[in-house]
Parts: sequence; C-alpha cells; structure tokens
Amino acid sequence: MITKTEQNLQQFYARLAGFSYILFTVAGFVKNFLLDTRLSDISTAQVNSLFENEMHFRLGILAEAIMFLGVVMASMSFYLVLKSVNKPLAQTALCLRLVEIIIGSIGAVISMAMLALSNKTYLIEMFDLQQLHNIIVIAASFSLPAYEYSWIFMGFAGIITFYLFYKMHFIPRAWSVWGMITYSSLIVYPVAKLLIADLPREAMFVLFPGALFELGVGVWLLTMGIKIPNDGANMPDK
Repeated sequence: MITKTEQNLQQFYARLAGFSYILFTVAGFVKNFLLDTRLSDISTAQVNSLFENEMHFRLGILAEAIMFLGVVMASMSFYLVLKSVNKPLAQTALCLRLVEIIIGSIGAVISMAMLALSNKTYLIEMFDLQQLHNIIVIAASFSLPAYEYSWIFMGFAGIITFYLFYKMHFIPRAWSVWGMITYSSLIVYPVAKLLIADLPREAMFVLFPGALFELGVGVWLLTMGIKIPNDGANMPDK
C-alpha cells in the first residue's frame, strides 16, 4: 500500500515527466527543422565563420542542452513514478537512460568543439581555410553516430517504462503500446544502419511516429496525470 502523499508525488512526477517530454520534443524539432546548423561549402566559407549561420549553430547547441535537460528530468521522474511498481526494472530503465545521456552528450560536446575550432583565429595561421574546414567536417562526422547509437539505450529504457505503464494501466493502454512500438523502432533503426552500409535515408521516416508519440504522451501526462489504482497498491497485474 502507498499513502496519499506518495500518490500525490507520483502524480507530480508523472506530470513533470510529461512536461519534460514536451520540452525535449520541441527542442529537438527546433534544432532539426527550424535552425540551419550546416557547415558552409568551402567555396563560400569565410575566415570568421565556417557555418551557414553561426547563430543558428549556437542556438542548436543550446537546443541540444535543453533536450538533454529534458531527458534527465523525464528519466528521474519516471523512476520515481515506477519504483513502487517494480524497482529493479525502474532502476534498469534509469541506468539505460544514463548511458543514453552520456553517449548523446558526446555529440553535443563535439558540436561545441566544432564551434570552438571555427573561432580560434590562431588556427588560421597554422592551417589554411580548406584544412580547417576539413578538420571540422571530420569532427562533425562523429556527432550524428553518437546521437543515433544512444537511441539503442533510449529504446530499451522506453520499452521498460511503458511496459510498466501498460501493466499498471497508468495511462490508456493504447498509449503504452504505441510507446513500446516507438521505442522498439529506436533500437531497430541504428542497428540496421550499423549492419546495412547503404541504408536508404528514407528509413529514418520510421522514427517520425515516435516524435508524435513523445509529444502526445507528454501532453497527456502533463494534463491528465496517471491513473493510480483505487486500492493504492502499486502492484502490476498478472
């Protein structure tokens, strides 16, 4: 049995997780669709900027920081909601999220390094513009894989989380099933990209329903919270 105070805390952290989902989904949308974070073509690159829009690139780094802040908040919130349901699984999901954050943060650090390299005027004395551009391109090539392979750990964590939500009927089961499918796709895509050298770029479209899920379930959790069993016992059904 859990007390009324503990139930209220579960509701609070469920809503916080919902807010966090909205936060990192919106931040990801802004970074990927509203900001131009590309490197300039070498033919148009300038000594003082190697990016198409340096301010957009800087804002992209800020969006990444907000995304990972949201992931940390959501991960801890889900753990606090689910630890009374199945503490070992809740801890496993939290640890997987931690690995995701560590690997994904490497991508953010690489972005910061790219910005730093492009603004070091003394490097222009050591390298010509073409060489400096190539160095930053090489650095950029490590960033995307860091994000994509962090999705594997995110996927397993998400499956565990929404499996427990499914068992407890915390939210409509359709949401939980959609969540497990969504996070399964986050495992399949990077593994497929690793194993298939020429994986079509269109394969990434399989991830789009997942973005809708995270935004939708975030709104649901923030506005509706979770449904806690009337007897107050957070024990999953058989």
